[in-house]
Amino acid sequence: MSYRAKNVARQALFLTLLMALALVSSAQTVAADEEEASFLGFDVENGIRISEPTIISGSLVSSLEPTTESSWSIFDQTSGENLVIMSGIISFGEPVNYGNLLKWNWEISMEPDAIGDCSCVLQATVSHADESSISNQIAIFIGNPSGAILLPQGPVGESWVKDQVVFSGWSDSNDSSAILSFSIISAYSLVDSCQGISDSSPDSMYSTNSSGPYSSAVDVSEFDDGWYSARTMIVVESESLSYCVPIRIDNSPPESIISGASEAQEGDSALLFDAGSSDDGFWGKGDLYYIWTVLDKSRPGAAPISITQGESTFSMDTHSSGEFEILLRVVDGSGLHSTTSRTINIANVIPSVKLVVDGKSVTHGDSVRLSSGTSWDIDASESMDSTNDINGLRCVWKIDNSPVNEGCERSFTWPENESQKLILTVEVIDDDDEYSFISVELVHPDYSEDLPLGLVVLVVSAAFLASAIMFRRRSHSGGDIPKWQPEDQN
Repeated sequence: MSYRAKNVARQALFLTLLMALALVSSAQTVAADEEEASFLGFDVENGIRISEPTIISGSLVSSLEPTTESSWSIFDQTSGENLVIMSGIISFGEPVNYGNLLKWNWEISMEPDAIGDCSCVLQATVSHADESSISNQIAIFIGNPSGAILLPQGPVGESWVKDQVVFSGWSDSNDSSAILSFSIISAYSLVDSCQGISDSSPDSMYSTNSSGPYSSAVDVSEFDDGWYSARTMIVVESESLSYCVPIRIDNSPPESIISGASEAQEGDSALLFDAGSSDDGFWGKGDLYYIWTVLDKSRPGAAPISITQGESTFSMDTHSSGEFEILLRVVDGSGLHSTTSRTINIANVIPSVKLVVDGKSVTHGDSVRLSSGTSWDIDASESMDSTNDINGLRCVWKIDNSPVNEGCERSFTWPENESQKLILTVEVIDDDDEYSFISVELVHPDYSEDLPLGLVVLVVSAAFLASAIMFRRRSHSGGDIPKWQPEDQN
C-alpha cells in the first residue's frame, strides 16, 4: 500500500472514530436528558387572533411536578421593553404516564376586553419545586391591533458562527405590510456589541417580507474573526421592533502545536505532551478543545491504541516498545480544527542474562566442572529487563546449540550418548522477541584428562636428552679404554 493510500485510510479511520465518539456522546446526552426532560407546548399556533373570551390550552411533559407558582404573562413589544400588561395562574389537570415521564394538560383563560387591542406575546412559565423553570411563547393578536410581533430564535447570544449567520424565528403583523431585515455590525468587544447600532453602518444586511416563520442565512465567510452584533428588525409603516444579540465570528482555524519528547526507552516514566502553545488567533486559547490519538505505525489501518479528549496535555506510557504516531486535533469554538502529528520511538530494552549453574554464578565462555551427582540445577530466573517485561521473560535452553527445553529454572541431567564435555546455552527472550544469551562449557564430574600429546613429546625429549648427556660423560671418562701407541720408529 502506498504512503498516500495509508494516509487516506488512517484519516478515514480517524474520522469514523470521531463520529462514533460523537454519536456515543450524543446518545448518552439524550439518555440523560430523558431522565430529566421538560417540554412545554401550546395547542394553538403562532398568530392566533382573539376577539372574545378564549381558553388557550397546552401540555407539560416532565419528570418534575409543576408548582402553583406557574404563571402566564402577556407582553406588549411596541415599547421595546416587553411591558407586561396582563398575567395570571396556569391551571393544571391530573398527570398521566408518558413513557418514563408524566404529562399534565393545562389551560389559560383569556379575556380580550380586559386586555384591549394588542399585538402581543403570550408567555407561559412553569416552575418546579427545585426552583428550575421552563418557558414558551407564542404571538397573539387581541381585538383589532396594529403593529407587528417579532419572536426571534436565532442566532443565539454569544454563539459561535462561521461562514454564515442564520436568522430564524417568527414574525407578522395584523394584515399590514411588514419588512423584516437582518444585519451584522462589527463590535470592539462583547460589552460594545448591540450598543448604539442605529448609528452604525451594517457590515451585511438582508431584507424580506414578513409573514410567519422565517429563516435566512447571511454570508460572513469573508469577515475577520471578532465580536459582532446580529440584529433582526421588523418595520410596519412608521413602527419598528428590533432584536439584537452579540455573536462571535470565527472563520480561521486554530494552529495546533505539540511539544514533548520524540524518543524514550521502554519502561521509562510516562511521556508528557503539551499542546498549550496551540492558538486561535483573535480568540486565543480559552475555547480550544483537544483530541489526542495514538497509532501504532507497525500496524497501518489498525484501530488507534487510545483516543483522549478535552485536555491540552497528554500522558503516554512507555510499556511497549515500537514506533508510534501521536495525532493532535485542536478544535475551536466554531468547530474549525487543525491537526498535527509527531512520531515517537520507544526503544526496547534487551534482557540482561544472569546464569547460575550448580550453585555457581557463571559468565559467558566459562568452563564449569559439575559436582558429583546425576542432576544439577541451572537457573536464569534472576535475569533482568525493563519493569514492564520482567515478568514475561522466556528462557530457552540449548545443548550444543540444539534446543532442549524452556523455563528459567531447570534441573539438568547429562544427556545419553554425549561426550563428557558439552556447551550449555540459555537464551532469555522478552515480549518483543529480543534476546540475550550466555554459553558455558559443562564438564562431567567423571571426566578424566588424557595425557596431552605435548606433554608426551616433552617427556620423550627430556629422556632422550638425559641419555645423550649420560653417554657423553661415559665417552670422556676413558678409564678402561686402552690408548693406541704408535710403533717405534727405527
